[in-house]
Amino acid sequence: MKRPNHSTRNEPSLGQQYPLDLLGVGLFLVVTALALLLEAGSVPRVVTSVIAICFLPGYVTTAALFPLCDREESFRRGIEGPRISLRERGALSIGLSVALVPIIALTIGRVTTGFSTRGTFLMIAGYTAVVGVLATYRRLRLPEAERLYVPVGAWGSELVDGVTTGSRISRVLTVALVCSVVLAGGTFAFAAATPVDGETYTDFHLLTDDEDGDYVSAGYPEELERDEPVELAWGIESYEAETTEYTVVTMIERVSEDDGQLTRIETAEVDRTTTTVAPGEQEIVDQEVASPLVGENLRVSYYLYRGDATGTPSEDTAYRHLHIWVDVNGGS
Repeated sequence: MKRPNHSTRNEPSLGQQYPLDLLGVGLFLVVTALALLLEAGSVPRVVTSVIAICFLPGYVTTAALFPLCDREESFRRGIEGPRISLRERGALSIGLSVALVPIIALTIGRVTTGFSTRGTFLMIAGYTAVVGVLATYRRLRLPEAERLYVPVGAWGSELVDGVTTGSRISRVLTVALVCSVVLAGGTFAFAAATPVDGETYTDFHLLTDDEDGDYVSAGYPEELERDEPVELAWGIESYEAETTEYTVVTMIERVSEDDGQLTRIETAEVDRTTTTVAPGEQEIVDQEVASPLVGENLRVSYYLYRGDATGTPSEDTAYRHLHIWVDVNGGS
């Protein structure tokens, strides 16, 4: 068998001198991050999410494992070492992405407090960036003539051959496999880009500062003096899909009970605070509460709203409601 002529080598192309494909991966991550700023469910957001999830993690992994040029080019140039064809590289990129995404998703559940669009993108982008740097390092260590480069025309031919050549059954199975993989990844990407409302919520809690300087859900005051402030705090922990603006209204309420139903007969708003909390983060706000009302069994109520609180706060309109009972003396 006649061996290829090792001495005949073409001048390295720009793609062999520089890892343009890996630079393109980095640029696409930036585009995906910008697309996530668009409305949930928008076409650019879903499309970029599908590509970022279904292809990029597997592509950089394949690039790190096989930094040499494709099999045909390696044979023509007499290059030794592990090599794969362009078609195999594309299939591995999709297959590895599908295998890696569940692992990344499990990692998200371990290191974050909730599954969110931002957390998903950061984990996938982080993996892609780290492995992409490793792939770049391995490729640049090779002689320029041996490095993988992106022959767009050849890749297009490989794709066309995969669905137009061979037996009819082989072509149908190839198309079905590609469609099923893309559909599976697309479903995950769409779920990540537009989380179901039922999977999101906000934890709202009333706190006090104990002797050790820690916040605890205990030790609430039972007796106050009129117009004399006491130190309290409330906390918000967001498991919403997006960064959310909250409004918390603190009120002192005199209530009456009739057949187990409580009716407010006098109210006084003592504080109204607006804050913004990102998914998976917590915000704790210290406040001083002073009651202008006097009497027994007054209710200190905290009404949490997503967005602005319009009208008179109530349990019916608030997203969350907390309260404690106190007696307020008339003071001196």
